[in-house]
Amino acid sequence: MKMKSSIIPGLILLCLLSSCKKDNCIETKITEKHLESEYGCVNTKRTLSIDLNNNCIIIRSKADYDSKVSGSCHPEIDFSIYDFVIGKQASGNENDTIEYDFRKSCPKDELTLTVDIIQSAATRPDNVVYHALIPKLGDEEALNIIVNVK
Repeated sequence: MKMKSSIIPGLILLCLLSSCKKDNCIETKITEKHLESEYGCVNTKRTLSIDLNNNCIIIRSKADYDSKVSGSCHPEIDFSIYDFVIGKQASGNENDTIEYDFRKSCPKDELTLTVDIIQSAATRPDNVVYHALIPKLGDEEALNIIVNVK
């Protein structure tokens, strides 16, 4: 009887410790926004211009937007709640569409924006501008940006 009474508390302690180690992190998809849907800009993959080549930047202020981005779309973005990710990517074929996936992943709560540039069958080299409005990043908060040309 004495052996049972010493095993039961040990098993309870083991169960409690093992449940603390479980990763309860849930990957979260975050909705990004775009100049077309939020501000009525048209065909920004063609009408916006930025001095980048197969690269991207995060713009955090209206002054930076106005000095780095040219084209017909210069809305009043609220940079107190948004950051603006913009990039330019070359591809071997003409661009058909751009798809975005923005999420917070486990286990380190890393933010990742994945940009899929889908090419058409037209075999004309292309340069396309992509962008996303994302919730304001903290001063030390990192953003992983992955661009796939498909």
